[in-house]
Amino acid sequence: MEKLFDAVPSQVFAFGSRRCGEVLTDVLRKNRKAVLFSGNRSADVSGAASFVQQTADTCGCELLRWNKISPEPDIDTVLAMRDLLLENGGAAVCAAGGGSVLDAAKAALLLAETGRDIDSLFGIDRFSSENPAASPRRIIAIPTTSGTGSEATQYSNIVDRKNGVKRLIAEKAVIPEYALIDPVFTSSMPRSVTLATACDALAHLLEGFLNTGADPGSGAAANIRALAGIEAIVQNLPRILEDPGDREARRRLALAAALGGTVIRFKSTGLPHLCSFSWFGRIEHGMAVIILLPHAWRYYLGNPAVAERTMELAPLFPGKTPGEVIGSFCRFTDSIGVPRRLADYPLLTQELMAQTAKSAGANKMKLELAPRPVPLEDSERILSQILTQAYKGV
Repeated sequence: MEKLFDAVPSQVFAFGSRRCGEVLTDVLRKNRKAVLFSGNRSADVSGAASFVQQTADTCGCELLRWNKISPEPDIDTVLAMRDLLLENGGAAVCAAGGGSVLDAAKAALLLAETGRDIDSLFGIDRFSSENPAASPRRIIAIPTTSGTGSEATQYSNIVDRKNGVKRLIAEKAVIPEYALIDPVFTSSMPRSVTLATACDALAHLLEGFLNTGADPGSGAAANIRALAGIEAIVQNLPRILEDPGDREARRRLALAAALGGTVIRFKSTGLPHLCSFSWFGRIEHGMAVIILLPHAWRYYLGNPAVAERTMELAPLFPGKTPGEVIGSFCRFTDSIGVPRRLADYPLLTQELMAQTAKSAGANKMKLELAPRPVPLEDSERILSQILTQAYKGV
């Protein structure tokens, strides 16, 4: 699976403890100072923080640690991180943790490098489109979960608490320069985190694979990576849930998650990500998108190209028709403990579903990029139907 990353541009991937150590050593030897961003627990429990500290000590590199990133980092957090970087100009920037840590570090370094206001970065390539020749420094990403793919993407999701929403920076200038993927760092994940993050990765892979409108050029290579990642999750996630210490299964799941990141770098996610974008604090993101996925998928089948693409998944989710393939997918998610209904989460209400259908329908670009495009004028009805089905589990 590692060879599938060879053609991914603009990034260095390292796999396994030895190679990750070699790459980090090479980087830190060139720097007198480094900053390590993390949450207040996972980087320590996983061993990722001590890995960075020991490598820095060996290289004679001073390491500063900032471990105040919450599971839902907000604008104030990113600004505090930016200020630390400005006080330590030129320091190498490492981020060890889940997607929230990596996302916050990506945004903070871009702010420090560009001097931009954060509001001017939300959107798609706001900085790089205005500065095509610029080459700001990028982070060293060390994921401690197997799911978000943030170590391989141009995305940074940040909470805007003033407006009560998540906002997205989609900027090629924040793709991490290095992704150090050591499955040892994922072994300490609780079962619930393992499941939710793996479901996020599976959704990335499937949503990208089903997106038939983005296949020319890089899309074809992304499809190959998507199929390999889906197969790896189907084969290895049940093994890990049964035996959390299964090192080989952890390795393959970590690779699948990173593959998912490379897929959504080139191929857009679909309606599950659109609809659940601002449900933070109510349900784990991975659980939200995987519960929504089969209902959105059935809508996608109205596009004949998606129906044809669906049948390519029959070796993994057996079925003689696209509908049967989706049914097999649902039986797989049942087998790993994914609830069938959004209603099983008390903070998700029917009123929220109605509000989501209305607000998500305002995202014209995302509606157009869905595997089966959603007409803007009919978006509230279509999204409401998908959300209602997911809410009731029908």
